[in-house]
Amino acid sequence: MSVSSAGFSRLLERYFRLLLVIPILALVAMMLITVADVFMRYVFNAPIRGVYDTIEISLLISIYFALPAVILEGHQIVIDLIDGIVPERLVRVMKSVAAIAAVVVLCFMFWSMLKPARNAYDFGDIKLELNFPVWIIWTFALFGLFNSIIAAIAVLFGTGSADGGSLDSEGAL
Repeated sequence: MSVSSAGFSRLLERYFRLLLVIPILALVAMMLITVADVFMRYVFNAPIRGVYDTIEISLLISIYFALPAVILEGHQIVIDLIDGIVPERLVRVMKSVAAIAAVVVLCFMFWSMLKPARNAYDFGDIKLELNFPVWIIWTFALFGLFNSIIAAIAVLFGTGSADGGSLDSEGAL
């Protein structure tokens, strides 16, 4: 890994860690809104309007904005049944294949989400309780998925973090 590659790796790691603030806040918001809604429903018999939509949007944000950091740092779920019994070279090949597959699958997901996102924009779809445009929610998902593709490509080319994100170290990718 050259100096510029190491600098790029650190830049990506900092960017994705900064991006993690958003899903953390979304999870805190989900927790607080749920508690407040339950309290209002049982104490005052007056549930908070729009809680279902808010939780749905927050969950989407927490998943898609956290995924790039998970991929880059190599913290995804790994089942290594045969890693200990096959040669190290084969393990590296399997990790390379897994990294390529991750990039392909994420790109396919991104591509397949473009049309529904465009349709939501064209038809003016809105969330029923909040009157919130659905295309904005699609934009959040696409932004998170685009960052996940960048992270998967970084792992594929070995610029992932030193604690598991690159093909040369432990982790699925």
